[in-house]
Amino acid sequence: MNVVFMGTPEFAVPSLCSLAISTHKITAVVTQPDRPRGRSKTPLPSPVKERAEALGLKILQPVNINDESVVKQLQSLAADCIVVVAFGQFLSNAILHLPRYQCINIHASLLPKFRGAAPINWAIMQGETVTGTTAVVMTAKMDAGDVIDQKTTPISPNENAGELEKRLSETGAELLIDVLHLVETEEATYTKQDEGGVTFAPKLKKEAGLILWSQTAQKIHNLVRGMTPSPGAYTYFLKTGSTEKKRIIILKTQIHDTQKITTALNPGIIVDVAPCGVHVATMDGFICITQLQPEGKRAMDVQEYLRGHKITVGDMFVP
Repeated sequence: MNVVFMGTPEFAVPSLCSLAISTHKITAVVTQPDRPRGRSKTPLPSPVKERAEALGLKILQPVNINDESVVKQLQSLAADCIVVVAFGQFLSNAILHLPRYQCINIHASLLPKFRGAAPINWAIMQGETVTGTTAVVMTAKMDAGDVIDQKTTPISPNENAGELEKRLSETGAELLIDVLHLVETEEATYTKQDEGGVTFAPKLKKEAGLILWSQTAQKIHNLVRGMTPSPGAYTYFLKTGSTEKKRIIILKTQIHDTQKITTALNPGIIVDVAPCGVHVATMDGFICITQLQPEGKRAMDVQEYLRGHKITVGDMFVP
């Protein structure tokens, strides 16, 4: 089949690579315009553009995918299928009806759960133990089309969003090739989503990462995992007797089997500074911080941080 591939971030790269070595022909790769990333002020190509250039593929970078001139350009490609993997722009009905078969989206959740921009993060933060990828027919309503196929995978108790994303990008690539075969051979089945099971995963804002120590240790642990590597779970350190708060990003935590404690403590108070990390009181016990990042600095293990910063029992982490 002639396929137009639309994608932008690293998550979409395995799908592009799998498609490139398949029996299908990529007639064009559509990705977001070059933009600054991280601390760079210079516009940089997206990961998908970098890989498409290496593969020698035709690249389109429209500011607005739905501009009439862009739609005409896509129409001229005579695609049998348009594949979308984390592209970053909504497609108009004019584009959705262009291909001979349909527009197919590879989404990083088990739809109808976690429709939206941040399904991996929200699955972890909500305490899910199983997730996966879904191939869905694209419609005007976000992530609401018929399901063609899904692949499931367990979420490890300490796995963060970055680690899970890498795994799902690979399963998504496998799913894509399987589904394109089903579509081409007309063996695909289409299952309507159960609207009663719909949940949403909106784009994360920075403030969503603020740790509330009055919550359970498990909920805080899930927040840290779900917000790592970005936008990051954070708290403020307050030294006993001081009024100056220092912002710290928490990158990794542990919940010990013996986390339950019998004495009532103020949530956020540091109860121990141990070789394994800094133990902080929560609503139902304590949680151990093992990796963190001071604002404006690099990430480091707690023991490395403690060599240059003094933390003692009784100090506090506060919202």
